[in-house]
Amino acid sequence: MSRMTRPKADRPPKTQAVRSRDPARTRADILSVAVQEFAEHGFHGARVERITKGAKCNARMIYHYFGGKEQLYLAALDSVYAAIRMRETQLCFGAGDPVAEARRLVEFTFDYFAENANFLKMIRNENLLNGMYIKRSKTIRDMSQPFIAAIGDLVERGYAAGVFRCRPDPVQVYVTVVALSAHHLNNAATLGTVVGQDLTDPAFQAERRAHAVAVVLAYLGVRTEN
Repeated sequence: MSRMTRPKADRPPKTQAVRSRDPARTRADILSVAVQEFAEHGFHGARVERITKGAKCNARMIYHYFGGKEQLYLAALDSVYAAIRMRETQLCFGAGDPVAEARRLVEFTFDYFAENANFLKMIRNENLLNGMYIKRSKTIRDMSQPFIAAIGDLVERGYAAGVFRCRPDPVQVYVTVVALSAHHLNNAATLGTVVGQDLTDPAFQAERRAHAVAVVLAYLGVRTEN
């Protein structure tokens, strides 16, 4: 007598290999793709569908980990600022020669902007929105204050040691450093045409970097050979 075949619907499901998800890894993957998407297309032009495709997840994951497109955009903003703030802490101001540290501040900022296009794109896009979302961030302002304070301490040490002849507001110092490091990149297409040079050319970048250092040191009142 042959064994009765169990109907297919009643058969126990075959054991399948299920891809385990590491929540931290999944969130980081989504965020990485989101930064690229928002940098290239801005908030309004970014598409959740492209983010999910790039991160190899589904839309439910976006809402599970972030809550929605706006919250994901805020997380992307927080992440690009956190990245530069983390790198800035490695400058370790406070013990070395103030002139060397001021030079390192300018060189680091200049190089970081040149090497991290997504950071500048995110900031440009947010400025087009008049800072609508960055004002809602709960972390960006707080994470930035220690670095501004460190610049203030650097200025005070340099002035007390007599190597800086003035004591500018640290916010003014940092805004000047950022302007010297970013303006030529943010306006390369238009300003480059006006002045008749490729502002992204490595030779121009090297000259611009040296100029930025010289301007900031002169601003602090440091005597230089040139």
